[in-house]
This record gives sequence, structure tokens and C-alpha cells, in this order.
Amino acid sequence: MICPLSPAHFVALGAFQLSALLLFFNVTLAPLPLAIFVLICCITPLFPRLSFFLPVISRGERGAKGVAITFDDGPDPEVTPQLLELLARHGVTATFFVTGSRAERFPDIIRAILAGGHTVGNHSYSHSPFLMLKGRTTLRREIASAQSVFLQFGIVPFAFRPPVGITNSRLWRILLENGMFCVNFSCRAADFGNRRVAKLAHRLLAKAVPGDIILLHDVAPRQGDVTQLLQEFSTLIEGVKGRGLEILPLDQLIGKKIMQWGALDPETKPAELFYNGLAATYDQEQFASKVSLSRSTEYRLFSAQLPTLFAGANRVLEIGAGTGIFTLDIARNCAEVLAVDISANMLELLEKKAYAEGVRNIRTLKGNVETMEFEGLFSVVCAFSSLEYLANLPAFFTRLAHHVEPGGAVYFITARSSLFRLFTQIGNAMRQGLWLKAHSRREIETMLTAAGFERITVSSHLFKSLLSGGMLLEVVARRSSETKAAAVPEKGWARV
Repeated sequence: MICPLSPAHFVALGAFQLSALLLFFNVTLAPLPLAIFVLICCITPLFPRLSFFLPVISRGERGAKGVAITFDDGPDPEVTPQLLELLARHGVTATFFVTGSRAERFPDIIRAILAGGHTVGNHSYSHSPFLMLKGRTTLRREIASAQSVFLQFGIVPFAFRPPVGITNSRLWRILLENGMFCVNFSCRAADFGNRRVAKLAHRLLAKAVPGDIILLHDVAPRQGDVTQLLQEFSTLIEGVKGRGLEILPLDQLIGKKIMQWGALDPETKPAELFYNGLAATYDQEQFASKVSLSRSTEYRLFSAQLPTLFAGANRVLEIGAGTGIFTLDIARNCAEVLAVDISANMLELLEKKAYAEGVRNIRTLKGNVETMEFEGLFSVVCAFSSLEYLANLPAFFTRLAHHVEPGGAVYFITARSSLFRLFTQIGNAMRQGLWLKAHSRREIETMLTAAGFERITVSSHLFKSLLSGGMLLEVVARRSSETKAAAVPEKGWARV
């Protein structure tokens, strides 16, 4: 379920609560919290780095050793072709946040940008400085129209930079619907769209630090000439390198894919696009970030089950395999693994890991487990914090039961309904824009029993105390011999 929560929602909630409380003490002061909230909503969009209405990427990842250079408002027939030659001479890759209208007018320049190895982001269709003051319909049309233009060049941008860097409360849902994210900047020269070209490089070099996303414009100067502008660009690049900073591609700096070649599948969901963009840094995030405690607990529980539940198993189905955090260990203990995930990028990384380690009994399948068809029987079906995405878990268990061999096991770790879990659900809605479902022990037992599973064991873990029943549920269930089994296929599995 798309649920784009942001800090703005909580500030609004606090303002309404405080206003209601003041009604009992001083009626004249009651509107004040609401007025302050409105003022905050008017001011915060003017600060491009603030993630008030939606997550805004304005810097590179923690520990970044270089900077990224981005160009807005082009392409420009006077500036951009010469700029591409300059970047090639310096061996620099940049990101161009292009308007749809200019891309239509100058298609050959867009092709030259892409041929040069640069990436293209969406900068709206018409670049109206007042776009964020307009309604949701206009905003959606501006983004979608630009995406349609870019598709003609065989690309789909995922990064969107709003005109003038201004955001609003409607933007995030529209970006989620299109599988996009917002990228602004952390270092700019106040060039006002190349109206102040003189000493541009000096102003930027005086404040550029590792991790910065530098904002420039590839449009003809209002005053001065193109030669002067290009000289400033060259001085900037030389100055950055002279300080020992590397100029990195934007996707490498932020750890997210800026664009992809080829059209998107119309059935692609926001969660799939989110994890496609996260794939490159997923393993690091899982074990070196705020979610590491949960993932480490899952891995510890899984490791304890590995010798008895997976050792000697025939076919194993892993739902939500991701980059293979659990998959390779499973594969070393059984005959075959079918690894399913919604993210093609993550499955590609899994395949590379398996190849590098000489593991040859893993098959990957990209798709939604709620709608895909499985063939044959599995000795074990497992999932690790992935069932929370399913829309109808009871129906899925019922269908799954027909593909578990008699006496076979279903093993999964999932979110347990609790006060702590509510906070993590809110956190996920703020980070990912999706509301992940959590379940109680009784709900899980009821669903599995109705699907025909028996010998159900459910235990809770993580922050378990007298006040909390834990945040994770570890579940083992066996298939009843009375459940009708699916026929075993003569051919192998499909590999995507």
C-alpha cells in the first residue's frame, strides 16, 4: 500500500493536537500552532536540501570521497555540445537534468549526451518556476510528459529534480507512482541560471567538500559569452581534481540508479523500482545501518535452522531472495533453490555471487509470488522479511500449500504486530513510501491452519520483554498429508 509519510505529516499532527489543547485554555491562541505550520510549509520548500515533504537526496552517501557534477535546464545548442567535448577531455561523467521541451527541440544533443556515457534526469517538461504551486494534475502531467519524451531516446530516468529545487506535499506520491526519487544539490554558486558567470568556479571551489552534488547550468549566459562559461567549468574541474577529490558519476555517489535503458514493464510496482535502485548498496545497508539489528537477528535464527531444516532438502523455494544473503547458504545444503524476487537488479547480483563462489544449483525467477505460477513440489519454502509486501497472505498460503511436498516445511521470519513494529512501519513509510503489513502470532497460526498446514511453531524475537512480545515472528509449519499436491514437472524451472 502506497503510504508516503513525511515529517510534514507529523508536524501537522502536532500542530492540530496543540491547537485543540489550547482551545481549553486560551481560544485566541488556538490558531497559532496551525499558522506556524502553514508558515513552515511555505518556508521549507525554499531550502532544497530539506526532506520535509519527501525524501530528498542532496549529498552523496556517508564516507563519499568525491563529488558529482550535475547540469540543469538544458540542452542548449550553444553550450551543451562544447561542454560535452570539455567533459570528454577531462574524463568526467556528469548528469544532465533535462527539460522535456528542450529534449524535443534538440534530440541530437540528447543522443550525444547519452553517447558520451552521461546520465539524464527528469527536470519536468516545461520548467515552470511556479510548478510546485500548481495542482496534482499539472504536476503529474509535467513529469509524465517529460518521461514520454525521454522514452523516445530509449531511456527511463528515475531521478527527478524539481525546477529551482522547490518541492511540495504532492510531489512524493507522484514520484512513487512513476518509480522515481528526488535529487537536489548541496553545492551551488548562485549563478541564477548562468546570469552570474564571473568567478563561478571560485565560488564553488571555496565551499565544495567530499560528498557534494554540485549544481551547474548548461544554458547560454545572459551576460558574457559561452567561452567564459566553459572556461569556468574547466577551472572548476581542474580545481576539484587539484584538491584530491574525484569527480564521480552521480549514481555512484548516491548509490542509486539515475536512469535505465529500455522501457519499464507497465506492471512494475513502486516496491520493485525501489529495490532495483537500492540493489548496489543493499548488502551494506542490511548489515551496516539502522536495519542491521533486525537482519542480523534473522540471520542468527536462520543459521540455527539450517542444519536441520534445509540440510538434505530436495527443492527449496526462497521468496524475496534479494541479493542472496540467505540463498547461498541454503544452496550449499540442498539439491536446488528457486530464488524469487521482484527486483531484477537484486537477482542479477545474486547470480554474480553464485557464479563467483561456484554455486550452480540456484535458479532465479523475477516476479510477484502472489500472481506467478509454480511448478511441482518443494521440500522447504522460506522467506525473510518479505511476506510483509503481500496483499493477501491467507490466499497465498492456501495456494502455496499445493506446492509443498507431504511433510515439507514452510519457514519464514516476518514482522510481528507491536508498538515497536508500528514505529518501524512508520519509518518505512517515510523512507520507502510503502506501508508494510505486520501480523500477530494468532493471525499467522489461523492463516496457516486454514491453508492446511500443521505442527505450527511460532516464536517471537527481538526486543522481547515483559512490556513487548518482540518485533519478529519465526514460524515453522509442516504441510498436512491431506493437502492436494501439485504435479512434479518434467522440465526444470524458468530462469529470468
